[in-house]
Amino acid sequence: MGVAHLAAAARRGDGEMLLNPDDYKRIEQAVSSAELTTRGEIVCVVAEEASTYLEVPLAWAAAVAIALPLLVLALSNFALNPDVFAWGWRAAHVGTTHTNVIAALGAYSIGQSILFITILVLASIPGVRRFLTPASLKRGHVHHRALEQFVARNLHNTCEHTGVLIYASLTERCAEVLADSGINAKVPAETWDNILASLVDDIKKGTPGDGFVTAIENCGRVLAEHFPAQGPKPNELPNAIIEI
Repeated sequence: MGVAHLAAAARRGDGEMLLNPDDYKRIEQAVSSAELTTRGEIVCVVAEEASTYLEVPLAWAAAVAIALPLLVLALSNFALNPDVFAWGWRAAHVGTTHTNVIAALGAYSIGQSILFITILVLASIPGVRRFLTPASLKRGHVHHRALEQFVARNLHNTCEHTGVLIYASLTERCAEVLADSGINAKVPAETWDNILASLVDDIKKGTPGDGFVTAIENCGRVLAEHFPAQGPKPNELPNAIIEI
């Protein structure tokens, strides 16, 4: 299966991106209308979130628990014993080192454990987790989830390999357009880039329904140009938008 893809983030200031009941009807009608003109198939999928991102709270908790105590310890040691960072310990330091190290290690272990648990709990709060998740990681998860849906919805099994997936993830504000090998052999990548850019622009404006409808219409025109309808054809895949 050959698949072209482009991912882009679409973020609104109020954090909302919703499809209303009218949007679902419009999207289904748009798919039905587009497929009347082509032998291709269009499937739309919308997801609440592409991943739970469990690795994000763990990574932040581990990083902070390791780095912060070491930084505090280094700064404290420098403040109390400036000669440590010069040319070595003074003789007076040697006699007290053993006791101080034992006490410091005990406090360090306890403090590190408490810090790890605290950061893990805070970073697991959905809003905080989303804020701490890198955009590149979100795009990666969205891309992999879109590929999974492409296969799960049998877009790779259409008669002429002319399936197109329009996928959007609400929480990440990300979208992808995936096309099968039969289409990609005839359609340049920038065509999908333009379709996706328009979809993302509408999502940013808070009108994802309009974005889906426009993307469907544009995909339908591309499919009709290269794979025009030739009389009645079976509807191989559902027209209604799929929620996951």
